[in-house]
Amino acid sequence: LTSLDLESCRLISDNGLRVLAALTALTSLNLAECEQVSDYGLRALASLTALTRLDLTGCEQVSDDGLRAVASLTALTSLDLEGCSELSDDGLHSLAGLTALTSLDL
Repeated sequence: LTSLDLESCRLISDNGLRVLAALTALTSLNLAECEQVSDYGLRALASLTALTRLDLTGCEQVSDDGLRAVASLTALTSLDLEGCSELSDDGLHSLAGLTALTSLDL
């Protein structure tokens, strides 16, 4: 499996993301409007090193700590953080190492 779209699956939680961590061939993951996803769940995705696209639109529980976990996904070319209201400059600074990033939506 290389692409998974879970947009608006409001019952997907951090526990579900721990299961997804085994899908190491994933290149695209859409978690938009998955309201239960938090920093804890994003830390579980660190093994998805092939991930090039991650959509976290409307994941309001994601904070700067979650962005620090996302920063380990160095293959990312597209990251959508629209509506992630708990983010600050500090969290965005942690993304500086994502040199492959060509699209960032805030």
